[in-house]
Amino acid sequence: MPIIRVRGGVCVRFRSLWLGLFMSVSPIILFAGAVLLLIGGIVYVVGLGKKWGILIPFGGMLLFGSMATPMDANGRIIQTVWLPIQNVRSEIFLAMGIVGLSFVVIQFGRTMNKTLSVSAMLLLMMGLYAALLRFVHDGPSAGASSVVFAVSTLVPLLLVAAISIDEPEDLISLARVVALVNAVWVGMCGAQMLVNPKFLTLGNQFRFMGILGNPQHAGTLLAFLSVIVLWLLFNDPQKRFKLLYMGLMFANSLFLVWTGSRTGIGMFTIGVSAVLYTKAGKTILFLPVAGIAAYIGIQFVINTLGFDVGVDRIASTENTRDYAWKTLYTIGMDNPIIGVGTMESEKSENSWLFSFAAFGIGMLSLAVLFLMAGIFECLQLIRMRYWLPKCYRPHSDLIVGIITMYFAGAVLEGYMISRVGASMCFYFSMAGAGAMFRKFAREYHNAEEFADDNPEYDEDSEYEDYENYGEGYDDGYSDESGDQVSST
Repeated sequence: MPIIRVRGGVCVRFRSLWLGLFMSVSPIILFAGAVLLLIGGIVYVVGLGKKWGILIPFGGMLLFGSMATPMDANGRIIQTVWLPIQNVRSEIFLAMGIVGLSFVVIQFGRTMNKTLSVSAMLLLMMGLYAALLRFVHDGPSAGASSVVFAVSTLVPLLLVAAISIDEPEDLISLARVVALVNAVWVGMCGAQMLVNPKFLTLGNQFRFMGILGNPQHAGTLLAFLSVIVLWLLFNDPQKRFKLLYMGLMFANSLFLVWTGSRTGIGMFTIGVSAVLYTKAGKTILFLPVAGIAAYIGIQFVINTLGFDVGVDRIASTENTRDYAWKTLYTIGMDNPIIGVGTMESEKSENSWLFSFAAFGIGMLSLAVLFLMAGIFECLQLIRMRYWLPKCYRPHSDLIVGIITMYFAGAVLEGYMISRVGASMCFYFSMAGAGAMFRKFAREYHNAEEFADDNPEYDEDSEYEDYENYGEGYDDGYSDESGDQVSST
């Protein structure tokens, strides 16, 4: 193919051909969608009786919670490749929740004798409280639909860990689902980049937002995804996935820096510190490698796409939250009982102030209790970490890291009371896993204490002592001289 005009290092002919192909194969896309639905139906039926079955709707909720309708600075919708899906992400999120609810009903027996997270239950209560107040803020119809939405989505998220985790190693399966969603999300961004990369960005600084609505949300999402994939890179026993994890880490690091989100970078730093601090001796070298890779990737983006990106914002010391916090506080103090609703709150740059402004003192109280419960559960898991076998201690590190990231990000973002979002998927799953790991730690600790208190106890030898009880050898016994005497 002859070289024609190249803008920013990208062949215009290739881009136009790819766009024409994408727009002209809608029947093929529809057929592929039908095949995927058929496969999904088969997997659904097979998974109904399996503990991993609920991870299917969980993955769907995480994926569609990682999308949003994109709008530019003037409020106009950006015509992305995935806009038809992004426009109905709430409806699909609800559908995935209903599917998850069906797993909960069928597999409810798996939750017996399982431990649930108190903080996760408080987050569920916050969702229900917000739904009830929407009767006042938005009318009976909106309130009723909000209650249905909250029950259908939050209940399966609350129980996803209790159903899918029976043993400590089951946490790896949950993390792999997150990595799979990460791969799909990166692939969707890649497809949009081939058509029009500017549709992945926002503002004159061209900050990356992916298939979400703004760079800040993309930054927090990528922080969660990066930490979980990094943990898998060092802890997944399946070596064949290592190359996938390395590729995802490169893409995540590139996109995270491209967002220019200081919140996302800070959350990522917290998560990495939690995940890698016990491995710092041999993995600390990975951090500069990741930094260099992200820098090279950013330079490639600048040179290839022909426009600069706002990475310099990461080093900025500008306070972009002070005005928003004052606004939320003023609105909350003017409407302290039931708030003004999410639409009238104007800002959302702090989860606790946002909950106060939107839903009043009751929601703020629940949010504070939620924080206290989450901190207490993390401290418990940190204390019990050494009760676990050494091979399972990194699992508790991941859980503590994700929960800490969640609360740190909530100081600067209002995702704590969102109805649809990836952050709630991360919190519910990891808080539930934390409850299970505290249970595992107690069981291991009690077993060790029993062994210490009863050093003479040996279960195998005990059974050996009674192996021939009442029979002797060969249906008889030996007298003092050693001659065998018949028992008859």
